[in-house]
Amino acid sequence: MRQTTDALFLGRQEELARMGGWLDRAAGGEPRIVVIDGAAGIGKTSLIRRFLADKARGCRVVTASGEEMERELAYGVITQLMHYLPETPGATLPGTAHGACSGIAGHDPVAAGAAFLDALGRFHGRKPVVMVIDDIHWADTPSLHALTFVLRRLRVDRVLTVLATRDSADLRLPQGLHRLINDDTTLRLSLDGLPVPDLMALNASLGPAPLPRRTMARLRDHTQGNPLHVRALLQQFPADVLGGHSVLPAPRRYERIITERLGACGPGARHLVQAAAVLGMSGPLHLAAELGAVPEPLGALTEAMACELLDESPVGTPPQVVFPHPLLRAAVYRGLEPTERSRLHRSAAGLVHEPWIALQHRLHAAVGPDAELAEELALFAAQQSARGVWSAAASAAMAAARMTAEPGRRSRWLLRGAEYLLLAGDVSQAAELEQTIRGMTPDAEQHYVLGHLALTTGRLHEARRELAACWDTCDATTGTETLRKAAEQMAWLCLIQGDAPHIIHWARRGLDLPPGKRSSFLRDSLAIGLAVSGDYEEGMRSLAHLPDAGPRDTPEQLDGLLARGMLHLWNGQLREARRDLEEAFASHRRGGLPYAALVALGFLTDAAYRAGQWDEAIAHGTHAVSLAEDTDQISILAVVHAMTACPLAGRGEFRAAEAHARAAAEHARVLGDVNDSAFAATALALVHTARGDHEGVIRQLNPFLSPEIVHRYGIEEPGLVGWRPLLAEALTRTGRTEEAHEVLTPYERRATERSRPIDQAAAARCRGLLEEARGHSDAADRAFRDGLRHCSQGESCWEEALVRLSYGTFLRRSGRRREAAGELEAAHGTFQRLRATPYLERCARELSGCGRVTVRPRNAGHPVLTAQELTVARLAVRGMTNQQIARELVLSVKTIEYHLSNSYTKLGITSRMGLIEQLAPDA
Repeated sequence: MRQTTDALFLGRQEELARMGGWLDRAAGGEPRIVVIDGAAGIGKTSLIRRFLADKARGCRVVTASGEEMERELAYGVITQLMHYLPETPGATLPGTAHGACSGIAGHDPVAAGAAFLDALGRFHGRKPVVMVIDDIHWADTPSLHALTFVLRRLRVDRVLTVLATRDSADLRLPQGLHRLINDDTTLRLSLDGLPVPDLMALNASLGPAPLPRRTMARLRDHTQGNPLHVRALLQQFPADVLGGHSVLPAPRRYERIITERLGACGPGARHLVQAAAVLGMSGPLHLAAELGAVPEPLGALTEAMACELLDESPVGTPPQVVFPHPLLRAAVYRGLEPTERSRLHRSAAGLVHEPWIALQHRLHAAVGPDAELAEELALFAAQQSARGVWSAAASAAMAAARMTAEPGRRSRWLLRGAEYLLLAGDVSQAAELEQTIRGMTPDAEQHYVLGHLALTTGRLHEARRELAACWDTCDATTGTETLRKAAEQMAWLCLIQGDAPHIIHWARRGLDLPPGKRSSFLRDSLAIGLAVSGDYEEGMRSLAHLPDAGPRDTPEQLDGLLARGMLHLWNGQLREARRDLEEAFASHRRGGLPYAALVALGFLTDAAYRAGQWDEAIAHGTHAVSLAEDTDQISILAVVHAMTACPLAGRGEFRAAEAHARAAAEHARVLGDVNDSAFAATALALVHTARGDHEGVIRQLNPFLSPEIVHRYGIEEPGLVGWRPLLAEALTRTGRTEEAHEVLTPYERRATERSRPIDQAAAARCRGLLEEARGHSDAADRAFRDGLRHCSQGESCWEEALVRLSYGTFLRRSGRRREAAGELEAAHGTFQRLRATPYLERCARELSGCGRVTVRPRNAGHPVLTAQELTVARLAVRGMTNQQIARELVLSVKTIEYHLSNSYTKLGITSRMGLIEQLAPDA
């Protein structure tokens, strides 16, 4: 009997040692990632097996692998991983026992990742966890997004993740995963071929006589040291052929070796291996035995393992069979006679329970166009699209196109497949179809898909042309769904470009059509367009269909809720804004538009910042940035980065704030979005303001006074982007009072016209600063008092503290020290609670000038705690368990335990009762 694969493991000692070092760090509470890439047959799987056997002995092991035939099976890889983990009440994925996409389709990658993270936390115990995912280039897209989500949230968990792929730069991998792969904490191992000494050891292990070093060097050059190919040549050809001067045979003859090995097996083992090859890289033993009509499957498996044709998966109920290498499975599969291969696929279609896998088997069994199969594939695609399972819908639609001989149907299904790819986030695959789509007979649906693709890839002018052409070329055969989606995309394009009249125009055109089956952004676009053009009341009336509270189970109950929250925010109704945005985020996450969920979370960050809820704002903002990166929602990143920078700047965390603001500016530049550029510039200006760098503020914001920008809708609307008060203040403080007056006046007028109290307060504060600089004390006093009056019209807000600081400073300089102390002490209390360090220091200096000594209370914001520690601690004070906090923040339980332990140490306490005593509510 031949030696086992493990016994033939050669070389790679340096790689094993480096992986062992990474495991040691993970075992010490520093989660780490190892990425192994290299060509097929280079030894990635063998290296992982030896690592698990030698270095990871005693660890808890969780394994999964991508499978070419299951690439469109939603959460197939996550399902494999979940098989190892304990069930977690309220967090498990329905249907994961069978990997049925029908059971998991309702989950988005964030929900699936959160469920997996929860289960992984319960799996830890006292042993480190090694999580292995082989062939990630064949993993399904939802699993890749969910896995990225999980890996980013392993902070102190004793987990080593090993990822194996042929190419770590594969464009199909999510951008968030690429960032992890290229992170400094990730170990990259790119496997080259084995050196000559290791190949000589391989030759010696095979016997009977070793070949000379010169021959082995020749083989090394011929195969680049690929151990699978070298072994194939050594087993097939005699020494005189390998050592002669003739051209060496091609490694593709490896298939003949496998065919000979398979022919030497008994009928049971042979039929089992062939059936397994039809099922894929792995599958249940009982299913392979039934497909191959093998009466004694265990005996057949034993023989196949002895011939190194199959392995038994280490974990699986029922038992699983797996091929040792993809090339081996491919050799067996290609060695089947075409008629036998087709017959086995037809039989397999009747045995598997998953509809998509059954359809794939029928595809492989087909010998030409099949109208009935094409219709079934198209129906399956429609069903998956209705449930938001875009990746499976795309594959089914494109398969339907291949299976039909009718040109019109082929074009229609290919167009839908491209659209589904865009919705799934597989932009590169959709882009590969662009030239094929352009070669089709032009019609409305073709123009819509080309426009959608152009908009997604940032070609805005082309997108406008194609989407307009969709409407211009429509006829009686054009479906209203196509026109409604084209209007939705056009409205979104106009929103990006700040073109409010056309936002309204296209939203109304889309809404005039019969309603669709899924949520759309049309109602939101209409309300936002009306608001940014100054017609706030009409915008709110367009949302009158919305109930005040949930449930949000239908598009009618959900569409427009995000816009209502945004309009409340811009109008200064912060409590109502936070309510709607929180509900919009949760509802869109459950079954609406994933993009809309992130928009809601981004503006919820802004609402919490304005309301003076900075712990909450930072938590929302960092969560939004992470989710957008994890799910490749690039177009929202500028907004969420900018909004996350604001509370960080206010706290004096300048490095982090500036990093977010500059990231926002870069994303806005790539997209060419003026509105996003305004958000980014305002965030950078806030950093400069907090630092006291007024010239820096002017440099950032002066460009927005240019004629081609200043009249953009949205840029000038009070409540949306607060750049004018920042610029007016900076100009005033640098002595440029006339310029400050020119900047401030339009803002004052619009804030008054819109009756927006927070903006009126900001305008009054800036007016007070300006009149003080001009020497008009009475006018300055009136302005500051107006600011306080406007603040009193609503709930407590951040602007009120700024008004009190400015007014208190003015009063002190006017000699009215007692009045000044009252205003400054009120501002000082807010700055303490928020840990607004730069403003706290300024306020303390002013109070000192009033003869008041400031003492920081013991519980004043707890600057000793990090933002994450404080967020965790406050949830603990509310009575939530570690498990509940982990689910709320989508972190592992180990991370929650770590943050609480740090908080206890820093605060000098030993229990949650101590937290309750120390932490005042962040109100």
